[in-house]
Amino acid sequence: MGYRLLDRESVREIEKKLLKGYNEALEKLQRIEWRELPERRRSRVYAIDGSQGKQRLSGTIFYAVSSYAFGNGPAYRLIYANAMLYNHGISDQIIRLQMETLENKLGFLAGEMGKVDYVMMDGTLTGSLTRPPVYPESVKGITTIRSALGEGSLKELVERFIGELGEHYEELEEKLGKGGKVNGGVILADEVLRDYSEYYTAMEGKEMVTYDGAFREMRKALDGKEDTVKVMEILENLREYAERKRLSLDDARNAVHVVLGYLEYLYSLERLLKGDFDLVYVAKSFYNRKLTGKLDIDIVDVPYLDAYLRRTYGEEVPGYYVITQGGKAISHRMPKVLRERFPTVERFIEKGVPMAYIRTMKGGVIYLLQSNRKIDDDLLAEILWHEGNGYFRPLQRAHEGVKIEKKAFEAELNAMLNIIKAERPELRAFLKYGRSPLE
Repeated sequence: MGYRLLDRESVREIEKKLLKGYNEALEKLQRIEWRELPERRRSRVYAIDGSQGKQRLSGTIFYAVSSYAFGNGPAYRLIYANAMLYNHGISDQIIRLQMETLENKLGFLAGEMGKVDYVMMDGTLTGSLTRPPVYPESVKGITTIRSALGEGSLKELVERFIGELGEHYEELEEKLGKGGKVNGGVILADEVLRDYSEYYTAMEGKEMVTYDGAFREMRKALDGKEDTVKVMEILENLREYAERKRLSLDDARNAVHVVLGYLEYLYSLERLLKGDFDLVYVAKSFYNRKLTGKLDIDIVDVPYLDAYLRRTYGEEVPGYYVITQGGKAISHRMPKVLRERFPTVERFIEKGVPMAYIRTMKGGVIYLLQSNRKIDDDLLAEILWHEGNGYFRPLQRAHEGVKIEKKAFEAELNAMLNIIKAERPELRAFLKYGRSPLE
């Protein structure tokens, strides 16, 4: 290589920035109740992880999502593959929605079938509550259905689909019990969309009043500027942005489809939270500012904690620190029509989630731990039974098991594309190009 990315002066500048942050942390260190880890106690768990593989072609995205459960019992897997016409704003969100739905479904089913004490999930519960995939589109879909068909029809659709989801879970449990793997019919919203044609055909041609223009202007005002004054002006003059349009059949169908997917996601989270076991979420905590944000320090929590531990104990000792046992509402609201249907999800949104930082070995990674129950020595004693070399072994095995092998996915994809091209040459227009032309 004929050049260097960093010269000595650049390195010195980086050192200065890091030292400034470290010294700032030292100046504002406050006493933290860093507790010793309890003695381990035997328990039974299942750990869940999810994965996705996708390939974008010209106008089409092919994808597969999977969830895998490993623990005190047989391994279980749910797999789903599909294709959709590419929509830049929503396709990736739908794929993530379906992956998280499969994780929640399998977490509940494996936990119930295995009669375990804990289900371990990769990630955070607060993330599932505050950043539901396709949430804005889901709210828009709910509003569209209500405006076009009325509150009664919207509630009827919700009740009908929730009833079908109950039967769907019974079928999945039966199939998993027989073979340990289900690779079709695991996303009900996609399977039954045609059965809900009475709703979207009735919506076709309805004249709607939308405020898409106002939302576009608000996004511009908040795009890196935090111009809340401008946003308030837009809201005060909302009528000026009203637009009338007639719903096309595609618009109506998409509204129903997105709402069904959102309902399936919320149902999976509700069942998981209400399962006959305790939940533990484990996530890397590199970029959280739950402590330093309150102290107005411009660094993230992990180096702040390490600075505290080094000053107090002289080294990066194992232990844990309880951030909160809940009590703080999450800045997200479900649409009103859904709150009574998902009371457990709503309760955690209103009351918050128990959270703690934990390091399981000297010098190891500090993880963010969340749960649906109080985080204390009893909970930690039982989940530490499954810890090894600084991490939780079942989660490692779940992560390894869920990987959708890229080569295998690409091989199956290419085989499928060759069949489609041979049988339907006119569809080549959708199948020509890879990802780069779409970026």
